[in-house]
Amino acid sequence: MDRRNIKNTFPRTPGIRVAAALIWPIIGYLIDLVFVLFPYGTVLGSIGGLSLYFLLANRSNEIPMDPPKGWPIIETSVEEIKKAVRIYSEQLPKGVYRTILVKEDNSIDVEQIAPILKGIPSRNFYMSKETYDIFDEDEKYLALTIDKVQKAVDLYVREHNEYPMLSYDPLKRVNYYQLLKAHCLDTQPEIELYITNYDGLVTHKKPKQNSTGN
Repeated sequence: MDRRNIKNTFPRTPGIRVAAALIWPIIGYLIDLVFVLFPYGTVLGSIGGLSLYFLLANRSNEIPMDPPKGWPIIETSVEEIKKAVRIYSEQLPKGVYRTILVKEDNSIDVEQIAPILKGIPSRNFYMSKETYDIFDEDEKYLALTIDKVQKAVDLYVREHNEYPMLSYDPLKRVNYYQLLKAHCLDTQPEIELYITNYDGLVTHKKPKQNSTGN
């Protein structure tokens, strides 16, 4: 599934520009030596070096990977964080996922999205590495619980080829008894989670039922 964490190392924009600035005159000089077509060699060298400079310099993303220090502390909401993460993820190369923003404790590395927010949030926000759900500091436990249960559900599906839920349950609640019995989960969470129709992702949001109860 595409929700797994795949780490990636990005080139640092200042470093690219410095390298390009240094390579520009070197390439020009080398072309001069090869062609020995003064003054055409000088022209070719300048064009070649300048082209390489722009090629390397323009590789930088619209959003800096290393935001400058000194961002102001700001108040922000979960919705604003979600929007910033979405914008950030749209800049990522194919095959790299937004989970590169998530630290070991599930907190979001807000310095990476500071250029979008125009500041550093005054409190921590957390993301599920499995479902990308984002929570504020008071709901950190939801990110941790969802990740734990999602891994257990995925393991159960691989081993039993079915979801751990009761077939007659209209809410599609995760059946913790089945997970515990199958040794896919070691302890039972204190909150109910539900299985969605999106690749078996779990959610803390209770599904809405229609008038027929389905």
